[in-house]
Amino acid sequence: MPRLYLTFGVLALGFSCFAQVKLKDLIAFGDEQFRKGDYYYASKVYDQALTLDSNSLDLHWKQAETQRAYKNYSEAANWYAKVYAEDVEKKYSNSILYYALMVKQTGDYTKALSLFKKAYKELSDFPDEVAYKKAKQEIKSTEFAIKTKAPIDKIIQAMPDSINSYDAEFGHAFRDGTFYFSSLKADSINAQEEVYTKFYRTRNYTSTYDSLGFSKPKQWESLSDPARSTGNGSFDENGWFYYSICNDKGYNYQCKIVRYKVINGKPTLDTLSELINAIGYNTTNPCWVTMKNGKEYLFFSSNREGGNGGMDLWYSMLKNNGTFETPKNITALNSVENEITPWFDVDSNRLYFSSTWHYGYGGYDVFYSDVSEKLQFSKAKNVGLPINNAANDLYYFRQGDSIFVSSNRLGSLSKKNPTCCSDIYFATVEQPLKHNPPDTLPPPPPAITFPVKLYFRNDYPNPKSYAKKSSAPYDVLYQDYLAARQNYLDSSLDQSQLTSFFTNEVDPGYHVLLKLYDSVIHEINRGNSILLFSRGYASPLNVTQYNVNLTQRRISSVQRFFLEYQNGALKKKLDKNKSVQFEIVEVPLGEYAANQSTSDDINNRTASVYSTAASIERKVEILYMARSQNTALQRVEASPLVQEEEIKAGSSVSKRISLTHEVSELEINEVKFSQEGLTYQLISLGENTSEMVFQFTPEFSGKHASCYADIQFEGIEEPIRVYFTFVKK
Repeated sequence: MPRLYLTFGVLALGFSCFAQVKLKDLIAFGDEQFRKGDYYYASKVYDQALTLDSNSLDLHWKQAETQRAYKNYSEAANWYAKVYAEDVEKKYSNSILYYALMVKQTGDYTKALSLFKKAYKELSDFPDEVAYKKAKQEIKSTEFAIKTKAPIDKIIQAMPDSINSYDAEFGHAFRDGTFYFSSLKADSINAQEEVYTKFYRTRNYTSTYDSLGFSKPKQWESLSDPARSTGNGSFDENGWFYYSICNDKGYNYQCKIVRYKVINGKPTLDTLSELINAIGYNTTNPCWVTMKNGKEYLFFSSNREGGNGGMDLWYSMLKNNGTFETPKNITALNSVENEITPWFDVDSNRLYFSSTWHYGYGGYDVFYSDVSEKLQFSKAKNVGLPINNAANDLYYFRQGDSIFVSSNRLGSLSKKNPTCCSDIYFATVEQPLKHNPPDTLPPPPPAITFPVKLYFRNDYPNPKSYAKKSSAPYDVLYQDYLAARQNYLDSSLDQSQLTSFFTNEVDPGYHVLLKLYDSVIHEINRGNSILLFSRGYASPLNVTQYNVNLTQRRISSVQRFFLEYQNGALKKKLDKNKSVQFEIVEVPLGEYAANQSTSDDINNRTASVYSTAASIERKVEILYMARSQNTALQRVEASPLVQEEEIKAGSSVSKRISLTHEVSELEINEVKFSQEGLTYQLISLGENTSEMVFQFTPEFSGKHASCYADIQFEGIEEPIRVYFTFVKK
């Protein structure tokens, strides 16, 4: 839990007598102040120690750690840089990582990205260590920060000085005209940030709001414990106030959740059971939620057993008998680091929280997850700028059309270190529409089994033409084929088999195409670009070049269907949003794949036109639908997507694919190949450009061979598909 640490006045030991103290005693005294959490004082003690031994690597490290804990990011970065430059033996191997983290929190993302890449390479000998994983994550996180910009229409402001102060404030709730928050406030503090008080702890405060603004904050005495800190806060429907009470030694909090209510005029405190407050662990940040279905839940954060690491998000449902169910870990959101300060927006069915792990702009960022009625949690999404910034952002909540967040960003009230202390900020937003949560998360697009097979009349569209494109969309051609169905049946020698072909192949193919259209619209609405890989076929009734052009006309009719169906709905969406694209890519050689035993006797139309064998060959197959997310760091473009070549059977081939990507460097997670015997290599050509080299021997079927590779990159949700086609010499 974040808090401000200032110096306690230790008058018995003045800095003027430090020169008389042995160095080791001086360091021990500084270490003691660090353990107490008095980082400002610790840094001053280490400064004095450095006058006695200015070249001490250990002292430089202590100063770096102290400034990081004090949230003095620029000073911490300077000290970590010094350690990294001096540490030849790599005693402090993580100094480069912390250096990068501190630079990131100053907002210098370009420099931070370079440092994270260096840290990633230097820590690669220990891939299972958290530091290596953190460096890897921060490369993508910092690239995310570089590529996203703040909306110009959203302004965030500090709460008035009647709430914010030179101490640290953290907002919790705004209810019935009263603002609830916690703060570190000392009895006496001088201009040098030296505190003269026996106890300097977090306390809960209230401030009422009326036409004159916010009143002077009052400490909530009923919650206070002189020996412990209190903070956080959330009301349930019955007026109980849930908050945290903590034993703290410096930065090491161990909290439990307590609730408070005045009953019959008597203040009542009730500590939640050990089912919630697991013994020996930190349990804090309570958030009480009454769902629209009437069920009540307590969300909180804890480092208890069963988590992913650090502080995790948990929830527990209140049973009818007033006891809690066993808490459940929100594994979909938790990471190896910290997820804290949950707040649930019942109107929008979203859980907001802060984390140091997911892609963000600084230390703690605010994220949200869409939640279903069955408590399924979608992937965490950053709420963006300016709610988040390069420092720490916590305790997000909304009241009406105002959101609140607590942050130690530049501009917060301070006397020395500009990022030492959190203030409470607010912004005006559109109030979310109230709607019931779905039973489950939004469903994926309709399930499509590929290939999707679309069949055509003989020589259609545009009979007896060498044109490569057609103006007829496939739905019109399908209706035309239906109208000609009886003529085909009357002219066929195998009417039963041909009837089965129309019923089981032609009609279902068209209906699957309609589902595919809905799926494409779904993805375009989500902001994703779509590629459809297709292959055209023709019966062997005509010469090869004619059939090549015929297959291209058939593919163009499918393209026209997508763009013109439902009064051109898809085309209108593409015209409106130029950032998304729709394209049909031809995978050639379908003209070679026709069954060569099918009759090509122009004089025997019963066999070459009206037979089931000939009808099966006249088709377009949509082989695959590739999605490309247009969100930050998800875009990867491959070129060429399709390659064709004429080779001898049994020859080994080498194929190259050029890749451009938003992430600075790609890393392969998996490659799936449609045949055996593939070897591949990913080569970095520079920042944001790479090349893949494939080596394999094509497996021929008759005169042609065709294969594909699905490339899954680390951190990129959608795979990249590329095709290779070959004609036998």
